[in-house]
Amino acid sequence: MKKQLAILFLITGLAGKCYTQENNENVFSKTDAYLESTIDSLKIIGLNYAILIDNEVVHQKSFGSAHAQLKVPMTIDKSFPVASISKLFSSVALHKLLSIHKRDVSETVEDFLPNRSDLPESWRKLSLKQLLSHTSGIPDQIDYQIFLAPDSEESVIEALKDKPFSSKPGTESKYNATGFLLIRAIIEKLANQDFESYMQTEYFDKFNLNSAKYGGFKKVIPNRVTCYQNVNGNLEMFPLNYSPPVYAGAGLNISIDDLVKWFQALQDGLILNKDKLKEIWTPVKLTNGKDSYFGLGWESYNLQGGYRMVGHGGAGISSFRHYWNEHTNQNITVILLTNGAHDWKVRPNQINSVIASIIIENE
Repeated sequence: MKKQLAILFLITGLAGKCYTQENNENVFSKTDAYLESTIDSLKIIGLNYAILIDNEVVHQKSFGSAHAQLKVPMTIDKSFPVASISKLFSSVALHKLLSIHKRDVSETVEDFLPNRSDLPESWRKLSLKQLLSHTSGIPDQIDYQIFLAPDSEESVIEALKDKPFSSKPGTESKYNATGFLLIRAIIEKLANQDFESYMQTEYFDKFNLNSAKYGGFKKVIPNRVTCYQNVNGNLEMFPLNYSPPVYAGAGLNISIDDLVKWFQALQDGLILNKDKLKEIWTPVKLTNGKDSYFGLGWESYNLQGGYRMVGHGGAGISSFRHYWNEHTNQNITVILLTNGAHDWKVRPNQINSVIASIIIENE
């Protein structure tokens, strides 16, 4: 699916042109029309999207309902459970801490957590780079039906400590939830405080991300949409349930405006410098020399013609994608947040790529 996504982006009109303000009305009427058609086809419940060009918001719009059963219209200020998009925040926070402490992603779990005798020796030997890039092969809690609201970190470790690795570290790129359980522990060690408090102080408060809060569907989150899924042909509420041990990998709730605000600060160099971002956004090499599907916490792809793409999906219902051309310095970001659909025949990441292609081919 990931390779198909990259190919889809290439064949839908990616071409090196320059964005001009004069044609924006025509371009965004096309993206709106495409989304309206897609929403009708897939029966998407509600959707917010934003487009940034050169790190400036040039278009955003809401569609559909925030709460289907109440028929509440979607508005741009609604908060969404963005699921794995949370990993982007954790990756950035971790790299900031590494810079402060002059530490490196080549160091191992044991280097960061030397007193954690509860961790299997095979886990302690894993590098931070392997965890961030999903190339560690560590037993994935999801594979063993340990979903994303465990009672404690200890319960996950106890359940998985004797399970085999899915692959030899560094050989395969396979999405993994357990790795970010350890990422959270390492962030807390470097920050010398609990994960939620650190993120609140250093990011949510500092950058005025007032909507940003961690919590699963049981937690009362102000202004949050209700999410839905199709179960055997019937629309049901989608219980995106998360607990604190997994918050580094999932569990963030945030509005699209605050998500944009954070990314603008990141691109403006207010959190990390451009060299560090380049490192984070470069696909990690597997032992066979091929690119993995991830950089250091971000999905990352080298496309043809000097184009690059980084970002992350969220629970299969939302998509954050940043596209740029290393030769022309084109810079486009498309953020697509939904609260579910009756039928995802076309996935949010694919929809995101089509929107970006419409923009580029009309520049």
